[in-house]
Amino acid sequence: MSRLSKPVNQIRDRYDVVVVGSGYGASIAASRLARAGRRVCVLERGKEFRPGEYPDTGPEAVSETQVDLPGQHLGSATGLLDFHVNKDLNVLVGCGLGGTSLINANVSLRAEPRVFEDSRWPQAIRDDLNTAIEAGYERAVEMLKPTPYPETFPVLKKLEAQRISAEHMGKNFYRPPINVTFEDGVNHVGVEQQACKLCGDCVSGCNYSAKNTLIMNYLPDAANHGAEIFTKTSVRRVEKTGDEWLVHFDLHDTGREHFKAPSMFVRAGIVVLGAGALGSTEILLRSGQEGVDLSERLGTAFSGNGDVLGFGYNCDVEINGIGLGTIPPEKADPVGPCITGIIDVREQEDLEDGYVIEEGSIPGAIRHFLPAAFATFSKLVGEDTDKGDWWQERKRGIQSLLGGASRGAVDNTQTYLVMAHDGSAGKLELDDNDRVRVNWPGIGAQPVFTTVNAALKEATKALGGTYIKNPTWTPLLGQDLVTVHPLGGCPMAEDAEHGVTNHKGQVFSGKKGEDAYENLYVMDGSVIPRSVGVNPLLTISAVAERNIALLAAERGWEIDYSLPPVPVIPDVPLSVGVQFTESMKGYFAKVDEGDFQAGFDKGKEDDSLFEFVLTVIADDVDRLIDTPEHEAAMVGSVRAPGLSDQPLTVTEGRFNLFVDTDDNPVTKKMLYDMIMTTEQGRRYRFNGYKTVRQDPGFDLWSDTTTLYVTVYDGETERAPIIGNGILKIAPDDFARQMTTMRAIGNKGVIDGFGAVAKFGKAFVGDLLEVYGGADKLFRNSS
Repeated sequence: MSRLSKPVNQIRDRYDVVVVGSGYGASIAASRLARAGRRVCVLERGKEFRPGEYPDTGPEAVSETQVDLPGQHLGSATGLLDFHVNKDLNVLVGCGLGGTSLINANVSLRAEPRVFEDSRWPQAIRDDLNTAIEAGYERAVEMLKPTPYPETFPVLKKLEAQRISAEHMGKNFYRPPINVTFEDGVNHVGVEQQACKLCGDCVSGCNYSAKNTLIMNYLPDAANHGAEIFTKTSVRRVEKTGDEWLVHFDLHDTGREHFKAPSMFVRAGIVVLGAGALGSTEILLRSGQEGVDLSERLGTAFSGNGDVLGFGYNCDVEINGIGLGTIPPEKADPVGPCITGIIDVREQEDLEDGYVIEEGSIPGAIRHFLPAAFATFSKLVGEDTDKGDWWQERKRGIQSLLGGASRGAVDNTQTYLVMAHDGSAGKLELDDNDRVRVNWPGIGAQPVFTTVNAALKEATKALGGTYIKNPTWTPLLGQDLVTVHPLGGCPMAEDAEHGVTNHKGQVFSGKKGEDAYENLYVMDGSVIPRSVGVNPLLTISAVAERNIALLAAERGWEIDYSLPPVPVIPDVPLSVGVQFTESMKGYFAKVDEGDFQAGFDKGKEDDSLFEFVLTVIADDVDRLIDTPEHEAAMVGSVRAPGLSDQPLTVTEGRFNLFVDTDDNPVTKKMLYDMIMTTEQGRRYRFNGYKTVRQDPGFDLWSDTTTLYVTVYDGETERAPIIGNGILKIAPDDFARQMTTMRAIGNKGVIDGFGAVAKFGKAFVGDLLEVYGGADKLFRNSS
């Protein structure tokens, strides 16, 4: 499967639509608006995973985990498993192209119709339940292709155990539709998929192309229709500028933070926020602090969708509910997709009393941690549901501790995933570190969670196991909960006194009334004003499909929903490249053309500072070295008060490493060429060069760290020159620059080291060619 994302150096300075995030609502917006002929940009904070790149070992799982604690952040900012630890309610979301679809359990169930009868929904939504919302459900199903676990596939022990629990409880049991493919072939958007291998590792990422995540449908469809997708671009805030918006973002994994570089920006005719309940709310909270007028309801109506996690440990029946990890599927009994069966306890007299219990599988990447963890939690919070089999239970526990998770007590453990209703009274707020936090005192003490845990204990009793509730849901630990289905924060409502967005997802433009920003939308779980009591992905998708259709119709744009046969998207081999980030500072001013020293001196006298932080990106190290142009790309930011009071963003950057000059065969130049754009949309061209040569008065350090610059008042070199100057690299910035050198696009550690080493060898080789050998090189640099 080919990469959907483009190198960030290819980003333009303006798009018709900028979509923030790549979860369900965001991907739908990107797909549909690209189909409507708009120029669409998608900005995703995580990285892009291809099948085969998801973690399936303990160390890999740890490296793909990030934890956002009050006061600090642990792990990579692009880690797949993104935990947000709060005082009352902890949240797990996915970070990567495709959002939480990468790590969810695939279930596509509709909310009860009564959910939409709640007065917290705008009247227009309630009126559209059987029309536009219904059409939204149908369109989402057409793209996501959910289907129940087939009767013709192998019997799954965890599914059979779930059926036994349902019969014991006297509750409704069935196989829910799940976004999983069960046959090989090219899908409806040209992506080649494999039939599910039944490995059970859905929630750590599907390495077999069987899970219908968003990178299998809506996102490639968006790319097929011209959307430009960029990863590792973390949006900070949005800013109104005239009739359009600036979307301010930071680049991850470039080292720009070492230089305290300013955020970059891209201009948008329309912004669609789809960064999820936490992400979209956080972006708007920051935007509000910077002057965007917003409803005071921002951050309210937050819900964990009544999520409860529990385990039936050490049951009398085999469950086989632990994912395979690195174990080849053909050499093990089938675990199955994460969720294949549901005990549906909805349709109660009181909507709020309804819930669903789904069985699950634990990813194999952490299988080695499970025997000791379950044994410990069983002693601390476990409740044995049957008596008289102490020795058998003890024996199974020892089998797991000695033989691993595929034997004994852990092999006989059922995982329960519950969705219910929790009142949706949480609040999202920014902390002192500018990060969103959940504030919901007493959420764990709600009666619904006692009711659900009692039901899970009963489900475990049918299997003769020990019920282990969520270990954090204890009085000792403050009855904290965990959710994987965060909703709300930007709730829909009739007006700004009651919500943040209107029924179309447009953001209210003040504290009161119905006025909204015409071209600022939110389309994700954050607009859902209440819990839905079941896996919410299909409801989020239905609402987003409705609202994107309204957005297009109001502007006279036609969305082509047809799905004719599409040629298979070719699998382009990965190239291995290198990148580094460089900071240079100096001065420039208007002087006689080409007099760089005079421009520097006058600029210094006038305090006309010029500094940049640029990331040089060579996506193929072999092409960089072997072609005579030695060309790479550049992207970044510039501070130049003489051009703009605010930082400028760099696009269309080109960097040439050690190119030959016509007049002197032993002289080489490093060339810089780029467009700088102000927040007001004014564009300047920048040319610069470093001269590397062996002659008296120059040394290695000066040659490689001195840049002679020319700035043009326009996009081309035909525009008037408005300044010349000189920029230099400070020694401490050079030291930082060395820490930013890294491989990109590599298939493994060895490939990465090889690419960096190859680049370093070529760099030194060119210097030796100029300075005439290692002895002269080091003598000249001393």
